[in-house]
Amino acid sequence: MKVNYITLAFLIVLTLFIVDVFTHNNISNNIHSILSTLAAPLYNSKDFLEKYFEKNITIQHIKIFSNNKSNELDVLSEDLKGIYVRNLKKRGIIINDKGELIGFVEKTGSVGYVTKWWQSEFPVTIEATDLVIVGYYKKYQITIPDPIIIPETVSGKVYLSEYLPYGKLLRNFGRDLGEFKNGNFEISIPKISKRVVLLEEYNHTAQ
Repeated sequence: MKVNYITLAFLIVLTLFIVDVFTHNNISNNIHSILSTLAAPLYNSKDFLEKYFEKNITIQHIKIFSNNKSNELDVLSEDLKGIYVRNLKKRGIIINDKGELIGFVEKTGSVGYVTKWWQSEFPVTIEATDLVIVGYYKKYQITIPDPIIIPETVSGKVYLSEYLPYGKLLRNFGRDLGEFKNGNFEISIPKISKRVVLLEEYNHTAQ
Protein backbone atom coordinates (compact mmCIF):
# COMPACT_ATOMS: atom_id res chain seq x y z
CA MET A 1 0.00 0.00 0.00
CA LYS A 2 2.81 2.44 0.93
CA VAL A 3 4.62 1.64 -2.33
CA ASN A 4 1.50 2.56 -4.30
CA TYR A 5 1.25 5.93 -2.51
CA ILE A 6 4.91 6.69 -3.17
CA THR A 7 4.55 5.70 -6.83
CA LEU A 8 1.45 7.85 -7.24
CA ALA A 9 3.15 10.83 -5.63
CA PHE A 10 6.18 10.39 -7.87
CA LEU A 11 3.99 10.27 -10.98
CA ILE A 12 2.14 13.45 -9.94
CA VAL A 13 5.39 15.34 -9.34
CA LEU A 14 6.85 14.06 -12.62
CA THR A 15 3.70 15.12 -14.51
CA LEU A 16 3.79 18.61 -12.99
CA PHE A 17 7.48 18.90 -13.86
CA ILE A 18 6.88 17.92 -17.48
CA VAL A 19 3.88 20.24 -17.84
CA ASP A 20 5.88 23.07 -16.26
CA VAL A 21 8.70 22.59 -18.77
CA PHE A 22 6.37 22.63 -21.77
CA THR A 23 4.46 25.68 -20.44
CA HIS A 24 7.72 27.65 -19.93
CA ASN A 25 7.61 27.51 -16.09
CA ASN A 26 4.07 28.84 -15.93
CA ILE A 27 3.14 26.52 -13.03
CA SER A 28 6.28 27.44 -11.05
CA ASN A 29 5.63 31.15 -11.48
CA ASN A 30 2.03 30.78 -10.32
CA ILE A 31 3.10 28.83 -7.22
CA HIS A 32 5.76 31.46 -6.48
CA SER A 33 3.21 34.27 -6.74
CA ILE A 34 0.78 32.50 -4.40
CA LEU A 35 3.46 31.77 -1.78
CA SER A 36 4.79 35.34 -1.99
CA THR A 37 1.32 36.75 -1.41
CA LEU A 38 0.77 34.48 1.60
CA ALA A 39 4.19 35.29 3.10
CA ALA A 40 3.94 39.08 2.67
CA PRO A 41 2.04 39.73 5.96
CA LEU A 42 4.54 37.64 7.92
CA TYR A 43 7.48 39.49 6.39
CA ASN A 44 5.92 42.88 7.11
CA SER A 45 5.27 41.88 10.74
CA LYS A 46 8.87 40.70 11.13
CA ASP A 47 10.22 43.94 9.63
CA PHE A 48 7.98 46.05 11.90
CA LEU A 49 9.08 44.22 15.07
CA GLU A 50 12.77 44.49 14.19
CA LYS A 51 12.50 48.25 13.65
CA TYR A 52 10.40 48.67 16.82
CA PHE A 53 12.86 46.93 19.14
CA GLU A 54 15.81 48.73 17.56
CA LYS A 55 14.24 52.07 18.50
CA ASN A 56 12.82 51.06 21.90
CA ILE A 57 15.54 49.88 24.25
CA THR A 58 14.30 48.31 27.50
CA ILE A 59 16.36 48.98 30.64
CA GLN A 60 15.81 46.82 33.71
CA HIS A 61 16.60 48.39 37.08
CA ILE A 62 17.63 46.00 39.84
CA LYS A 63 17.55 47.12 43.46
CA ILE A 64 20.44 46.31 45.72
CA PHE A 65 20.36 42.81 47.15
CA SER A 66 17.06 42.10 45.47
CA ASN A 67 18.69 39.93 42.78
CA ASN A 68 19.78 37.36 45.34
CA LYS A 69 16.53 35.39 45.15
CA SER A 70 18.25 32.08 45.76
CA ASN A 71 19.48 33.34 49.16
CA GLU A 72 16.07 34.39 50.47
CA LEU A 73 14.83 32.65 53.61
CA ASP A 74 11.33 32.42 55.05
CA VAL A 75 10.50 34.23 58.28
CA LEU A 76 8.47 31.83 60.43
CA SER A 77 7.61 33.97 63.44
CA GLU A 78 8.71 36.92 65.53
CA ASP A 79 9.06 37.76 69.19
CA LEU A 80 10.19 40.83 71.08
CA LYS A 81 13.92 40.23 70.68
CA GLY A 82 14.18 38.45 67.37
CA ILE A 83 12.78 36.38 64.52
CA TYR A 84 12.73 32.68 63.67
CA VAL A 85 13.96 31.83 60.17
CA ARG A 86 13.65 28.57 58.24
CA ASN A 87 16.83 26.73 57.12
CA LEU A 88 19.24 29.22 58.62
CA LYS A 89 22.39 27.10 58.25
CA LYS A 90 25.16 29.68 58.64
CA ARG A 91 26.02 32.64 60.81
CA GLY A 92 26.14 36.21 59.61
CA ILE A 93 23.80 39.18 59.41
CA ILE A 94 20.23 39.28 58.13
CA ILE A 95 18.82 42.00 55.87
CA ASN A 96 15.30 42.58 54.53
CA ASP A 97 14.22 42.88 50.89
CA LYS A 98 15.34 46.53 50.84
CA GLY A 99 18.83 45.70 52.04
CA GLU A 100 18.23 47.12 55.53
CA LEU A 101 19.85 45.42 58.51
CA ILE A 102 17.45 43.26 60.54
CA GLY A 103 19.81 41.58 62.97
CA PHE A 104 22.50 39.05 63.79
CA VAL A 105 22.26 35.27 63.53
CA GLU A 106 22.33 33.84 67.04
CA LYS A 107 21.30 30.24 66.37
CA THR A 108 21.58 28.16 63.19
CA GLY A 109 19.62 25.10 62.11
CA SER A 110 16.47 24.02 60.31
CA VAL A 111 14.84 26.77 62.40
CA GLY A 112 17.35 29.49 63.22
CA TYR A 113 17.07 32.53 65.41
CA VAL A 114 18.07 36.11 64.58
CA THR A 115 18.43 38.78 67.25
CA LYS A 116 17.08 42.13 66.12
CA TRP A 117 19.87 44.67 65.96
CA TRP A 118 17.98 47.18 68.13
CA GLN A 119 17.89 44.50 70.85
CA SER A 120 21.67 43.92 70.58
CA GLU A 121 24.90 45.68 71.52
CA PHE A 122 27.56 46.51 68.93
CA PRO A 123 29.91 49.23 67.66
CA VAL A 124 28.62 51.76 65.14
CA THR A 125 29.98 54.38 62.79
CA ILE A 126 28.60 57.93 62.97
CA GLU A 127 29.07 59.82 59.72
CA ALA A 128 29.12 63.46 60.75
CA THR A 129 29.57 66.42 58.44
CA ASP A 130 33.33 66.72 58.64
CA LEU A 131 34.42 63.51 60.38
CA VAL A 132 33.63 59.85 61.05
CA ILE A 133 33.15 58.88 64.69
CA VAL A 134 33.21 55.49 66.41
CA GLY A 135 30.33 54.85 68.80
CA TYR A 136 28.68 52.01 70.68
CA TYR A 137 24.99 51.10 70.52
CA LYS A 138 23.16 49.68 73.55
CA LYS A 139 19.53 49.88 74.68
CA TYR A 140 18.41 52.50 72.12
CA GLN A 141 21.29 54.77 72.98
CA ILE A 142 24.72 55.48 71.52
CA THR A 143 27.77 56.36 73.55
CA ILE A 144 30.95 57.88 72.13
CA PRO A 145 34.02 56.56 73.94
CA ASP A 146 36.38 59.29 72.70
CA PRO A 147 36.66 61.77 75.61
CA ILE A 148 37.69 64.57 73.28
CA ILE A 149 34.39 64.51 71.38
CA ILE A 150 31.37 66.18 72.94
CA PRO A 151 28.25 64.12 71.95
CA GLU A 152 25.95 67.14 72.09
CA THR A 153 27.89 68.74 69.23
CA VAL A 154 27.71 65.68 66.94
CA SER A 155 25.06 65.07 64.26
CA GLY A 156 25.07 62.49 61.49
CA LYS A 157 23.82 59.19 60.11
CA VAL A 158 24.50 56.04 62.11
CA TYR A 159 25.68 52.84 60.45
CA LEU A 160 26.84 49.39 61.48
CA SER A 161 30.54 49.78 62.29
CA GLU A 162 32.65 49.62 59.15
CA TYR A 163 35.00 47.32 61.08
CA LEU A 164 32.28 44.66 61.37
CA PRO A 165 31.43 42.26 58.51
CA TYR A 166 29.43 44.07 55.79
CA GLY A 167 29.52 47.32 57.76
CA LYS A 168 31.27 49.25 55.01
CA LEU A 169 29.00 47.73 52.35
CA LEU A 170 25.82 48.82 54.14
CA ARG A 171 27.25 52.28 54.71
CA ASN A 172 28.25 52.67 51.05
CA PHE A 173 24.69 51.86 49.99
CA GLY A 174 23.13 54.20 52.56
CA ARG A 175 21.55 51.52 54.78
CA ASP A 176 21.67 53.46 58.04
CA LEU A 177 20.33 52.58 61.49
CA GLY A 178 19.04 56.03 62.27
CA GLU A 179 20.40 59.48 62.99
CA PHE A 180 22.46 60.89 65.83
CA LYS A 181 21.40 64.46 66.66
CA ASN A 182 23.03 66.55 69.36
CA GLY A 183 23.66 63.63 71.70
CA ASN A 184 20.39 61.77 71.02
CA PHE A 185 19.91 58.73 68.80
CA GLU A 186 16.80 58.76 66.61
CA ILE A 187 16.45 55.09 65.80
CA SER A 188 15.09 53.82 62.49
CA ILE A 189 13.60 50.35 62.94
CA PRO A 190 13.29 48.51 59.61
CA LYS A 191 10.29 46.54 58.39
CA ILE A 192 10.69 42.78 58.74
CA SER A 193 9.70 41.35 55.36
CA LYS A 194 8.20 37.90 54.80
CA ARG A 195 11.51 36.73 53.36
CA VAL A 196 14.99 37.83 54.38
CA VAL A 197 18.52 37.45 53.06
CA LEU A 198 21.53 36.03 54.87
CA LEU A 199 24.91 37.68 54.37
CA GLU A 200 27.26 34.97 55.59
CA GLU A 201 29.91 35.67 58.19
CA TYR A 202 33.37 35.81 56.64
CA ASN A 203 35.79 37.19 59.23
CA HIS A 204 36.90 33.67 60.29
CA THR A 205 37.16 32.23 56.79
CA ALA A 206 40.16 34.16 55.52
CA GLN A 207 43.45 32.25 55.64
